[in-house]
Amino acid sequence: MTEAAIAAAACGVFEAFGSRPVDPAYILRSDIPLELSGEAVRARLCVFTDNRGNEMVMRPDLTLPVAGMEAERLTSGGTGAMAYCYSAEAFRLPAAPDDPMEFTQAGFERFGLHSTPYEDAEAFALVHEALAACDVSPVSIATGDLAVFPAFIDALGLPRVTADLLKRAFRQEGGVRALVEATPQPIADDLVPVLEARTREEAETAFRATLAARGAPLIGTRSVTEIISGLRARAAADAAGGVPDTVRDVIGALAAVDCTASEAADKLDAIAVRYHLSKANAAIDRVARRMELIRDMLPDLKAICQFRSGFGRRFTYYDGFLFETLGANLTDRQPIASGGRYDGLVAGLSNGRADASAIGGVIRPDRVLRAKGRAT
Repeated sequence: MTEAAIAAAACGVFEAFGSRPVDPAYILRSDIPLELSGEAVRARLCVFTDNRGNEMVMRPDLTLPVAGMEAERLTSGGTGAMAYCYSAEAFRLPAAPDDPMEFTQAGFERFGLHSTPYEDAEAFALVHEALAACDVSPVSIATGDLAVFPAFIDALGLPRVTADLLKRAFRQEGGVRALVEATPQPIADDLVPVLEARTREEAETAFRATLAARGAPLIGTRSVTEIISGLRARAAADAAGGVPDTVRDVIGALAAVDCTASEAADKLDAIAVRYHLSKANAAIDRVARRMELIRDMLPDLKAICQFRSGFGRRFTYYDGFLFETLGANLTDRQPIASGGRYDGLVAGLSNGRADASAIGGVIRPDRVLRAKGRAT
């Protein structure tokens, strides 16, 4: 099969399942992916300035522009569930030296259906049905659930500022470890004006002035707004007493969950029982039920499905079930297929004017060819 034939085969499966073919905008305002993508993704965006001086990006994936289409439909009076599919180009700086900057994604996005383990499992099965239509077999599948960590944090009954800080740190590589191992320290005197500023503009001006006075450049992919938000949350959490030892123990236990997907619910339940966190049971039950359904729908994949508690956190707009499917001849940073749930994205893109549960999945035809032992 050629790359075009692989894309057509995958899209044929998605379209037969009721998805409408679309090819959304190639170019997005930079604030959309900058605000909604994780740091690892932001560093790979193809950014440019248009003739009016506005910063723009080429679409880094199809999920963002398709979700934008759905947000527009709903805010214009549209109702009911909707599903889209596509075979279209995306643009990102390569994750690996042998990856292209421009590549095709064949995928689907489904909006407005119930956010249930069944819908998670069905989307997972749909992606793997499409892979089967492309005549390629996965060698391993990584799964996770970005709702699990917040559920355990909420079950601990922490002050809100501490809970919010931990949830934010979870999305940053090494963020939780740095937070729980840190000794509470007073905020530096030159940052006090940043914390006391009354508006976002005043805070950003004060922060940039502090950097200039220190002779420190602004480096990394986090925005000034994010850095200030983190400073304020850290100060509030320290004022509330920092991170208790019990929380450190729970977080350490969660971080150690790296097992077969079939074992995941039992591992999580053992942590909940040990630390008396019954309020996390709903999230654990969802993990268990989802895997039961996946086993029923795709029994042959049970043996290669893994679960890791921290998997997927680099993608900020995802907020639930996530998976990446790996093939032969590729690294673990080059999945042939991936997908996940992002129930809060439509609300974020519409500034709260619309809301819709959402889940999607994509296949990379160029990587499928490589997994089959053929160069693209």
